[in-house]
Amino acid sequence: MRRSLFSKKSARILGLMAFIATGGGLIISTAINEENFYKTEILVIFGCFFAVSLVDHYRRLIERNNSKKINRRFLYILLCSFIGATLTWFINHQMGYGAVIANGLVGVMAATFLPNDLAGITYTSSLIGMSSLEVIPSMGVAALVSLVVALIFVNTAEIYEGIGGKAGTTAALAVIITRTIIKIFS
Repeated sequence: MRRSLFSKKSARILGLMAFIATGGGLIISTAINEENFYKTEILVIFGCFFAVSLVDHYRRLIERNNSKKINRRFLYILLCSFIGATLTWFINHQMGYGAVIANGLVGVMAATFLPNDLAGITYTSSLIGMSSLEVIPSMGVAALVSLVVALIFVNTAEIYEGIGGKAGTTAALAVIITRTIIKIFS
C-alpha cells in the first residue's frame, strides 16, 4: 500500500490555513499601502466574514470522506497547468502582447477546447503568466510555479469548491510559495 506524504485531513487543514494566510497577507499589504483607512476597515470586515464561512465550509467538508486516487487526471492537471502558465508568460513577455491579452487568449482557448475542470486549472495557471518580470523572471520559474499551482489544486480542490476567487488566490499562493523557495535556495 502506498502512503502519501499528508493524509487527506492534513492536506485539507494545510489548504485551509494557506487560503486564510494568503487572504490575511493581502489584507495586511493593503493596510500598509493604502492611505484611506476606511477601505482597509471594510476589507478586514469582509475578510472576517469570509474566514468564518470558510471554516464552516471546511467543517462540512471534513464530514465527507471521499477518497480519490491520483491517476491520469493528475497528469492532465499538471500538463494543463504547465501549458497555461508558460504559454501566457511567453505571449506576455516574449511576444509583447501584454498580460491581459495573453491571459484572455489562453483562457478562451482553454474554455473552448478543454473540459470545465481542466479549463479552470489552465486559466488559473495563466494568471501566473500575467506576473511582471520582477515577480516571474523566466519561463523556467513560470513552469515551477505551474507545478505548485497543480499541487495546490489537486490537494485543495474540495476546500475551494463553491468559493469565489479560488483561481486568483491559488495563483497568488503558488507565486508566494515559489518565490519563497527560490529565495531560500539562492
